[in-house]
Amino acid sequence: MNEKTVAGRVCIVTGGTRGLGLAMATGLARSGAKVFAPGHIAEDIPNLEESAKKLGNNDGAIHPLVADLRKPTDCEFVIDSALKKYGKVEVLINNAGLGMRPFSENFMTDPVKFWETDVNQVKATFDTNALGPFQMARAAIPHMLRGHWGRIINVTTSIGTMQRRGFFPYGPSKAALEAATQIWAEDLAGSGLTSNVLIPGRAADTDIMPTNWRESRAHRSGAEPATPEIMVPPTLWLASDASNGFTGLRFEADKWETKMRPTEAAKQNARPVGFRLHEND
Repeated sequence: MNEKTVAGRVCIVTGGTRGLGLAMATGLARSGAKVFAPGHIAEDIPNLEESAKKLGNNDGAIHPLVADLRKPTDCEFVIDSALKKYGKVEVLINNAGLGMRPFSENFMTDPVKFWETDVNQVKATFDTNALGPFQMARAAIPHMLRGHWGRIINVTTSIGTMQRRGFFPYGPSKAALEAATQIWAEDLAGSGLTSNVLIPGRAADTDIMPTNWRESRAHRSGAEPATPEIMVPPTLWLASDASNGFTGLRFEADKWETKMRPTEAAKQNARPVGFRLHEND
């Protein structure tokens, strides 16, 4: 059930040329949003261009860009591209990320020891998963503040994955983004801008996971891997006026009830972002 209130919104979906990002970018554009989708692999651009051809006549648009979001200048280039085309930036979805595959193709069955990881790849992971979103938000927020409206949507992971054996540095880098989401929500309080987390809810069928795991369709919960498209319904709600006032929250896409009205589904799904403090902390 889609309230279709994202029409005309100017959105940025990082990592929008594949996986979860491609699904969210396409879903937003199909509902009439203007979407900029930066990715760091030029060969992925045709994927998005093919999706753009199938949008129909709803006045949505997709603009693929090649950018390395670990570089502040590339982040500013993405924001500037949206401003030059449409004069504003309203929604930023920090989805681009690096997982554990650069460290081992078999990380699901043969956990990687943190002291055996390559230092340069560890740095690249933190730069992509934590520093990149900060740099994108830092460049976008001043323009959102001028419009008194904006959305920051950070894609993190389950709290368990953040702390799971063999998931350094992916888990801690996503934990950093999770904590940042709460801080940003507090810093933006009363501004008309919100900061929230959206996750698939379970491991998704994307390139971040090992090939043999994806082909087996196996997940430790017994459920099949999540499809990227499950991200679309909560994304459309989070990027709309319907989510005004909802901030500092996390949403799990695979638990989003699509048969309910979106705001009711959001209320049922919402949990506090980040990590609850112990009673004496």
